[in-house]
Amino acid sequence: MTDQIQRMMKRLEGDGPIEKHILLLKLTEALESAPEFGDKAVMDTSSPQRQWLSKVGALLSRLGIDKKVNFKSSFTTLVQYWPYAIVQIQGQVLDAIEEIKLELELEDRSDIGSAYAPGDVYRFFADLKDVINSAEFEVMIVDPYFNGEAFDAYLSSANPELDIKILADRYSKDISNYAEKHKTQYGTGIELRRSKELHDRIIFIDQDVAWIMGGSIKDAGKKATYLIPLQTPLALAKKEIYQQIWSKSKEVEHSA
Repeated sequence: MTDQIQRMMKRLEGDGPIEKHILLLKLTEALESAPEFGDKAVMDTSSPQRQWLSKVGALLSRLGIDKKVNFKSSFTTLVQYWPYAIVQIQGQVLDAIEEIKLELELEDRSDIGSAYAPGDVYRFFADLKDVINSAEFEVMIVDPYFNGEAFDAYLSSANPELDIKILADRYSKDISNYAEKHKTQYGTGIELRRSKELHDRIIFIDQDVAWIMGGSIKDAGKKATYLIPLQTPLALAKKEIYQQIWSKSKEVEHSA
């Protein structure tokens, strides 16, 4: 089964704990940071109110056709019944939050993020694979001890259309051997750089999602660790820091 078919099947089967944690985090942030709506409709595309509605609509649509239909129904009444429709939509967000919490509780994954005891090798492996496979556009891995074995485990089956950046240090030459062979066979967009300024073990997914780890990916499951999604403002701040480090870091040349 190809990776593309696997990703399609996964979407049909529904979200796993990793996706649910991100949706729960984003919906909670949206509810807590909702702008003042007032009594009259504000539909200008640059307004905080309209941007909030667009974001919430996208999140609710991700949870299934029923959530999408309910949101669209409320959205179409905004101009005529602004205060009432806003209350409806906020209620839909709250209901979705409680529904996700219950689903996670039933899966024994109620805390946002996960902790792993020594020996939880497969559980960490499966969760981190889900994190990487959730990307639609780009992945950036920051880990000073990321190595070729970790590349093979987590990136060898990644979507070849992704832009993949790896910011590592000690084992950069080892990674380059895997990355070059992968690019040769699949034509993937993989960039590898080396820096001594790395303070985190963190994975950036697409625009504003980031997962931080308690130790190097190569040791995960062998030692106690954790995998936790960062709140959006912190994820964006961390991403800016590491983009600056990336811009001045050394590109790793492949050694034949």
